[in-house]
Amino acid sequence: MPTYATPGVYYEAVDLDSGRINPLRTDIAAFVGIAERGPLHTPVPITTWAQYQSTFGNFIEQGYLAYALKAFFENGGERCHVVRIASGSATTSTDGGVAQPADGHSSFVLSTVGFVKGAVVTVRRDATHQRSHLLKDINPATKELIWQVPLEPDLLGVALDFATGPSPAAGVLLDALAQPTISIAASSPGIWGNQLVIEASHTSGTATSTRNAIQPASRKASLVSSVSGFAPEMLVKVFQDVGGIATVQYLVVTAIEPGLRMISWNTTLAAAFDITKPISIESVEFSLLVKLQGKLMELFTDLSLVPSSPKYVETVINGVSRQIQVKNLASPSPVPNNLPDSAAPNLTNGALELVGGRDGIAALQVLDFTGAPGDVTKRGIRTLEDVDEVAIVAVPDVLIQPSPEVTFVPPIMPAPDPCALCPAPPALAPPPPPPLEEAPPLFSLDDIGYVQQALVNHCEMMRYRIAVLDPPLFSAAGESRELQEIQSWRHRFDSKYAALYFPWVVVFDPLHLGGSPVRIIPPSGHVMGTYAYSDLTVGVHRAPANFELSWIQALQSDVSPAHQGLLNPQGINCLRAFPARGLRVYGARTVSSDPSWIYVNVRRLMMMIEKAVEYSLQWAVFEPNNAQLRLGVTSALTVFLESIYEAGGLAGATDKEAFFVKCGAKNNPPELSDAGQFLAEVGVAPVIPAEFIVFRVGRTQDRLEVTE
Repeated sequence: MPTYATPGVYYEAVDLDSGRINPLRTDIAAFVGIAERGPLHTPVPITTWAQYQSTFGNFIEQGYLAYALKAFFENGGERCHVVRIASGSATTSTDGGVAQPADGHSSFVLSTVGFVKGAVVTVRRDATHQRSHLLKDINPATKELIWQVPLEPDLLGVALDFATGPSPAAGVLLDALAQPTISIAASSPGIWGNQLVIEASHTSGTATSTRNAIQPASRKASLVSSVSGFAPEMLVKVFQDVGGIATVQYLVVTAIEPGLRMISWNTTLAAAFDITKPISIESVEFSLLVKLQGKLMELFTDLSLVPSSPKYVETVINGVSRQIQVKNLASPSPVPNNLPDSAAPNLTNGALELVGGRDGIAALQVLDFTGAPGDVTKRGIRTLEDVDEVAIVAVPDVLIQPSPEVTFVPPIMPAPDPCALCPAPPALAPPPPPPLEEAPPLFSLDDIGYVQQALVNHCEMMRYRIAVLDPPLFSAAGESRELQEIQSWRHRFDSKYAALYFPWVVVFDPLHLGGSPVRIIPPSGHVMGTYAYSDLTVGVHRAPANFELSWIQALQSDVSPAHQGLLNPQGINCLRAFPARGLRVYGARTVSSDPSWIYVNVRRLMMMIEKAVEYSLQWAVFEPNNAQLRLGVTSALTVFLESIYEAGGLAGATDKEAFFVKCGAKNNPPELSDAGQFLAEVGVAPVIPAEFIVFRVGRTQDRLEVTE
C-alpha cells in the first residue's frame, strides 16, 4: 500500500477480480451438418434464426441442419456454432483415345475417382461453353460417366473437362472489346448460386466544368466550377465540343485542392482541348446489381477499376457482400474500355447468369463429418477443436434419409396421321428437366456409429463439452423391434461425455416434401435448446428435462411408461407426450456405465466447475509456492463453490456438507514444492443422491492441471 505524506483524497485502482473464479457459460452449442450455402468446414457463430438464414440459407430437402437450428432457437437456445460440411473435389477429362458416344448420353473419361451417382458435374469446353449435368450412373470398369440428360450439341465431338464436388457458381463480365474484365463468383459453394444474376451499368455520379479563369499552362490540372463529389484516384471523362469537333479524354484524378477549386490529373490534357473555353468533366463509374431468384438482393454503385481508388470494386464488394465476391482480371483493354459492357455477348437480356454451382454432398464420406486425425486442414467435427466456448455438440445430418430418385421421362409423341384432313397441331414442348439437386448418400449403421463415436471421442478429448446423440431412424417405428434396436444402439457407447435421446420428432415442414405438411427429424436440436434454456434460466446444475418442447407437432413413436421403464435405466433418454402437459424431454442420463457419472447435469456441472477453475487460476502458475499461494487458491475456490451452493447446485444442509477444499501443508509437502508442483483437492456433492466427487487442481512447473 502506498504511503502518503500530504493530507488529501487519493485515487487507487484496485483489481477486485484478482484471483476470483467466475462461472462460465455452458449453453453454447455446435452443430455439424449440411446447409444450403455458407462457408465450408468453418465454425460460424450464430445467435438468431434470422442470422442462420442469412449465412447458411433456409430449409433444404438434403439436410436436417436448418431444422435442428430452428428447434434449438425455438426451445431457448441463444448462441451456437455451425459447421457446414461437403465432400472433396474431383476433376477429369474426356479420354481422347476412345470414341465418345454421338448421342451425348455418356462420356468416356480418364478417371472416375471422386465421381459418384447423383452428383452434379460441371462439363466445360471453354470459358463460354459449360453446363451443369447430373450423373445418372457411373461405370468404373469402362470409365464411363452416364448422364441423366444428354449433353448439349455444342459439347459433343470436342475435348471436355469435368469437375465435381463443392464449387461456387461463377461468371465473367466482358469489356467493350469482349475481353474478360471482372470475374464474379457466389460467396459460397452450392447450387443456390446458379440462381444469381448480375447486371452491370455505367454511371456518372458527379460532374463539373472548367471556370472562366486562366487555366494552368502545364495542363496537368484544371480550375473548375466545383470539386464537390470528386476524389483522388477517380476516373473521369473530359470532353469538349468546339465548332462541331468533339474531343474526349479519360483521366484519373490525382489530387483535389478545394480552396483553389482545382483538380490535378495523372497526365496532361490533350493538345486538342482549348483551355480558354469551357471543358466538361464527369466521373466514370459503374454499378453492379445482384438478384437472387429474381429478387433484388444488393446494389453496389460508384465502383471503380482503379486499384488505388477507395471505390475499387474488390474493396467495396469482397467481405461486404453476402451474395458474391469479385476479382479484377486486369483487362488489357485501355481505360475506360475495360469497364464491364452491358451489351456483352455472354449476357442474357443484359444480365450475367452465374453457373457451375455445386453442393458437393453426393460424395460425402464419414471423414467429411469427422475429419481425419493428423490432417493439417481440419474438416467437420475437428474444426470445433479451435472453438473453446462450445459446451454441447451434435451431428444430425449423418442420419439424413435421401429422397426418392427423380426420373426424367419425356412424353411419347404420337406419330402423325397421314390420312388426317387437318394438319396436326404443333407438338407439345418437352417438360423441363428435373432440378440439379444432389442427394446425400445413405449411410450404413456402422458409418453412423463411427461418426457418433468420433463425436464422443472429440468431447472426451476436449473435456468440457458433451455430445447429444440421435438414434438412427429404425424401420419399425412404434413396434417392439424398435425398442430392441435402440437398446442395441445404446450399447455401442460408454462415455460420461455423451447422452442419447429417443425417438425422432415430427415438425412442421415449410418445404411440404412429398405433399406432407410435416417432416420427421432427429431430436438433437430440440434437446440442445432445452439444455440451453435450463442453463440460462436455472443453471447447469439442473437436469435439462421436464421442459415442454416448442416447434414440435408429435413424436415419431409413442413411448409409454413401461417402455421408458425399460429404456431409462440403460441411459436412453426418452421424449414423451403427456396429456395436458405437451411433449417433453423426460430423461437426463449419460451413456456411462460409471454410477458416478450417469446424470447429465452432474457431468455438465463438474465440467463447468473444472473449466472455470482451470481458466481462472492460471495466475497461480509461476507464483511463489508458499503459504500465501495456498491461502489465495483456497479462498478463490471456496468463494466460487459457495456461490454454486447458494444457487442450489450442490447438496447438503450446510456448505461444509456440500463441498470441501484442501490446500495446505499436508497435501503440499516440501518434496512436492521442491519439484515445482502445487496441489489443491476439491470435493463437491452435486444435487443427486451421490457421495463427494473429488477433483484435483495441480500446478506443475509451467502450467495448471485439473484432474478428476
